[in-house]
Order: sequence, then C-alpha cells, then structure tokens
Amino acid sequence: MTSGGRLPDPQADARHSLPERIGRLYFRVALPMVAASLLVGTVGASPAAQGVLGALAALALLTSALHVLLPTPLHDPLRRLFPPVTIALVAVVAALSGPGGLRGDPLLLSVVLLLGPGTVLAWTLLFMDDARMGRLTGLGLTASATLLLWRWQQAGLQPTLTGNTPLLMLVACLTVVLYGAAFTEINRRFVAGERERRRDPLTGLLNRRAFDEDGRASGPDRWALAVLDIDHFKRVNDTHGHTAGDRVLRGVADAIMDVLAGRGQVYRWGGEEFVVLLPGLPGSDHTDLTVQAAELIESVRAEVARRAFTGGQRVTLSAGLSLSAAGEPLQAAFERADSALRRAKTSGRDRVVLAPPPGRPPAPLDFCGCGP
Repeated sequence: MTSGGRLPDPQADARHSLPERIGRLYFRVALPMVAASLLVGTVGASPAAQGVLGALAALALLTSALHVLLPTPLHDPLRRLFPPVTIALVAVVAALSGPGGLRGDPLLLSVVLLLGPGTVLAWTLLFMDDARMGRLTGLGLTASATLLLWRWQQAGLQPTLTGNTPLLMLVACLTVVLYGAAFTEINRRFVAGERERRRDPLTGLLNRRAFDEDGRASGPDRWALAVLDIDHFKRVNDTHGHTAGDRVLRGVADAIMDVLAGRGQVYRWGGEEFVVLLPGLPGSDHTDLTVQAAELIESVRAEVARRAFTGGQRVTLSAGLSLSAAGEPLQAAFERADSALRRAKTSGRDRVVLAPPPGRPPAPLDFCGCGP
C-alpha cells in the first residue's frame, strides 16, 4: 500500500522497487560523475589514454542518457546489458594492449585501480535482487581488468605502487566480490524475514500486523473495508477435525483471492475472520464505491457458498462492509464493518450488511437474493 492509500500497481512497484532506486542512483548520479572524471583525465593525456578514457566516458554517458529516456520497464534490460558491455570493452582494450600494442601509462593505471574494485562493489548493490548476476558481473570485470593490467605489465609499465599490479587488482576485486556476496545474502534473508513477518503461514494472506502497518501508512483516499467471517466454523473443526478446518481456511482464502483478482488486498485477521480492503477508483464518488464494493463482496460470498471444500464440506460467509471517509483512519472503518458483521450474524448469516455513516443502524444488502 502506498502513502496515498491505494494498492500499488505493477508500474508503481517497478518505479519504487529497491533495484530501480539503486539503478537510478547508479545510472543517473554515479555514472555521469565517473564520465566527467574520465573526460577531465583526458586533458593532457597521451593519445592512447585519451582513446580509452573517451570510450569509457562515452559508454557511461550513453547508458546514463538511455536510463533517463527509456520507460521504466526497459530499465531492467539496460541494467543487465551494461555490465557485459563494459566487461567486453575492457577485454577488447586488454586484447589490443601489450608488446607492440596499446601501452598503458600511469594515468590509465590509476583509473583502472580506482574504478575496478569500485565498479565491482557498485554492481553488487545494483544486483542485490539477483546475487548470481552480481557475482558473475563482478568476476567478469575482475578477470578482464586483471588481464588488462597483466598485458600492460608485459608491455613494460612499471608502477611505483607495486611490481605486481595485476595480482593487486585480482585480490582487491575478489575480496569485494566475496564481501558483496555475503552482504547480498544478508539482505536476502532480511527481506524474506520481513515478508514472512507480514504473512499468515496457513493461508499465505497478509496478517493482522500487515493490516496495522498498512493502516498507519494509508492516506486520505477513500476505501471500502469488509470484515468476513466463516459461519459455524466451529462445527467444521468439531465434525471433521482441525486439519479439515485448516483446509477450509485455505480454500476460503483462495476463493476470496480468485474473486478479487488483484482488485483489493486480503488479510487474515485471525481464526476464521478475514479483512478485505478495496481502493476507490480515481474520480469515483461514495455511491460508486459502495456499489462496486458491495457487488464484489457479494461475489465473494456467493463463490464461497458455491464451492465444496474438504470431504464435500460446504460453508458460508457473513460479511460487514463499510466505507472510510476522506482522511479517516482505517481502524474507524473497521469498527463499523465489524459491527455490521455482527448484524449479519444475528440476521441469519450468509449475507452482506452495509454499515452506514455513524448514528444510523446498518441495513442488509440484498444482492442475488442473499439478503433476509
């Protein structure tokens, strides 16, 4: 749920996902800064150094521009294409280097020593969601950069820092790859733990903790909120056992998700009770949202009543439905919906009851002949 109170659509998820946010920082901030540094380095450099630095700067600027111009769905292909192209460019420079070819100089050496480990680290963060890709690109750049320095050393480049610069590059980059892999694994476990913390282990639905967190994050938009309860669920456990009861809970959760088809969010509140959040469409008024929500919850009730669960067991749902006012906490809407649910139970069950504004008694909704 976003801060505006609406369920996130796939495009919004893509724009605000961690890989996309890191990609924006890398491609739109870090790469232009690297390109500017490379272009500054070409001033007074040897022709060979100018060619290499210019090619790297051009690749960085082109990729940065593409990230700005391309739509969000194409950012991931660009993210995955840039490292192999960079590795290939470094490998080509290495192939052209050596005795009788491109001879490195102290400026190029400094650039490779600085950008090599730093880029491996940046790519580790860039692929935090794909540890395998992060390792492969890091190892690929490590190999090509080490080969490049070895070719320069064969051509007679003797740095003042050490007499075995290729080994220095290899050790530094491999260390970064190993630490990056460990960091990515820690992040993966953290994300998985956060995801599991918000999920009900039996049904796979979001849990009450997730509802409380989403309720605090919701904004001023209008919501429809329904509280659903399986009628006479205790009989299922008493007659067929708790294992059968668990199957019924999972089956009801599946039925709710099938009917909603992504149009709302479902939580398991506890026991045999569920909560459904339905966002209002842009431009919809109170009446439109009431009708849409009532029809959808009635479809849920009818679908659950139609299905046969474990051992041919059939169950029904009672539901209370309320609408939140603009800026109203979801907890207030929940309390009205819960009160409407109690009215549905006392009115005969297997029905949907709408909670009107405060001060007026709830009235049953008569959809598909389900009302009293």
